[in-house]
Amino acid sequence: MISFANISKQYGHQLVFVNASFQLNPGEKVGLVGPNGSGKTTLFRMITGEESPDEGELTIPKRLTIGYFRQDVEEMRGRSVLDEAIAGSGRAGELHHELEALQRDMEDPDKADQLDRVLERFGRGPGGIRTPRRLHARSTGARGAARTRIR
Repeated sequence: MISFANISKQYGHQLVFVNASFQLNPGEKVGLVGPNGSGKTTLFRMITGEESPDEGELTIPKRLTIGYFRQDVEEMRGRSVLDEAIAGSGRAGELHHELEALQRDMEDPDKADQLDRVLERFGRGPGGIRTPRRLHARSTGARGAARTRIR
């Protein structure tokens, strides 16, 4: 849970927050909408610890992981929004890239002789990657290349 209690913040004479209070509970999905200068970025900077409120109390659990996508687009280094989000997701991002590579291997007719190893790693046997989706593989073509369909 993230909690703001009586938060006040101003820049010079510009008041951004005056005794603002709210709470974000686990599992909630929240949209933040407002005109330029209304404090949206300031709010996120306070949550990430880049800024502090002038007054009030901000409570963020120590074991909470915060994923925040800055509005500075030059930091993306030419990557898509999805790739940038995956890059910041740690182990989940690594698994995403490994699953993509395994899927490409299953679609490659030149790697048909490695299909058992690939399928085992993909989740068909001991030590495979466990995913929330079921993988259905079927053999196609004369060379036995694998095709996948994920549901």
